[in-house]
Amino acid sequence: MTTTFKKEIEIPEAYIRERYDGIIQVTFKEGITMDLDVQVRLHEKYAEICEGKRLPFLYEAMDHVTITKEAKEYVVKIEDISPVKATAVLVNNLAYKLIAEFYYRVNKPKKPFRIFSKEDKAVEWLRQFLNDSPFESTKTTRNGK
Repeated sequence: MTTTFKKEIEIPEAYIRERYDGIIQVTFKEGITMDLDVQVRLHEKYAEICEGKRLPFLYEAMDHVTITKEAKEYVVKIEDISPVKATAVLVNNLAYKLIAEFYYRVNKPKKPFRIFSKEDKAVEWLRQFLNDSPFESTKTTRNGK
């Protein structure tokens, strides 16, 4: 899927991009270790690119990306103040799928979280979170509530 970007921030470990559809796409670079320092910087850059709004995020990682225990704990700790409205994790191999599933089971994110192997399916799911409500999808019940 070819995507153009409205804005892009690059740090040594990742590309953080705002897509024209309003989804934030984060690509972790090959061979990086996400430690506490990296997570703090990522959170700052997320706030910068989101400009005070909560937006859906699409995460993907190149090969050989690792995350420390402290970094995982930090993500859970700041979830309530994070600009991430919903998370789609794009996995391209079994190892990343298992890691993402483990994260989901252990940390039980409060915000919507799903794992995908196809970018178009992830984007389709994230689009429901592009409305103004904090976490709900744009779908309504038969009564319109």
